Amino acid sequence: MKYAAMFFFLLWSALGRADEESSVRISQSDGTVEIVKGSGAAKQVKEGDAIERGDRLLVRDKSAALLMWSNGSMVKVYPNSEIALAGVSFDLEKKMEKTLVDLEKGRIFVKAQVPEHLFSEFRVRIGGLDLRTQGAEFALAYDAEKKSVTAWSLMGRLVADVGVERLRIDDGQQATIAAAGKPGASQALDDKVKQSLTKTSRDLGGSLLQDESAGASGGKLAAKIGGVAARRGSTPFKVGFKAAIKGGSGKIKSIAWDFGDGESASTKDVEHTFTQGLYVVILRVEDENGEKASAQTGISVEADCGC
Repeated sequence: MKYAAMFFFLLWSALGRADEESSVRISQSDGTVEIVKGSGAAKQVKEGDAIERGDRLLVRDKSAALLMWSNGSMVKVYPNSEIALAGVSFDLEKKMEKTLVDLEKGRIFVKAQVPEHLFSEFRVRIGGLDLRTQGAEFALAYDAEKKSVTAWSLMGRLVADVGVERLRIDDGQQATIAAAGKPGASQALDDKVKQSLTKTSRDLGGSLLQDESAGASGGKLAAKIGGVAARRGSTPFKVGFKAAIKGGSGKIKSIAWDFGDGESASTKDVEHTFTQGLYVVILRVEDENGEKASAQTGISVEADCGC
């Protein structure tokens, strides 16, 4: 057992490393954007400034700011908004980056993403409400006077516990939640809202969450694991995978999946059910000319992840 645990640790270390504490910085600052540290006075920020635990960011009228996490997450803060960074940490054992942000007023757009060898737990507190995701692209608007929150999910799932009920807002859905009331049912995103959020996402750059579709032949053979709606879940956890392949001769000789639990498959699209644990899923492909490529991703299965 001792040597098996050591092998697993070395394998995950080879897949990628992260600092025990992920750093957060101001990537863009337009107009009047101020930071309050502790009980100090508000000071104008500049691009590149670090945001630390307990710092509050004040984005004034006709202003905007973009926060960047060192592992890939992004938060765009809109005019007349205030947020506070309550904490960012990295759990080495679970390969989990945990972020807690307080939205005190206004509106934000979040890309809660990390590379495929890590996992994300991104939480936003709004008044007495706690919204969380394992890695989604979403927007939140907080009406402090009405004490209500509207959430729009462009990609991925948002989860909120409202009293004894658990509300899930999936891809392409939105919901409004009153702090003192019963949550309304999720409904489809308004088309104009979806177009606006999609434009915002594209303006912020590539997404680590987007699948890479198959490409034309020619050039170096490349493979990517797609089709994974979520990389964390409660046991038993069924996950769909698809092999996204481009380059090479254009004719694939073999596809091999290794799910990290002793099971394997050889089809382009496949489903697999995992029990509790951490798994490294490896895809290997070979074309008719013998050129090879591989890709890998992590899967985390818990007794109850609250996802």
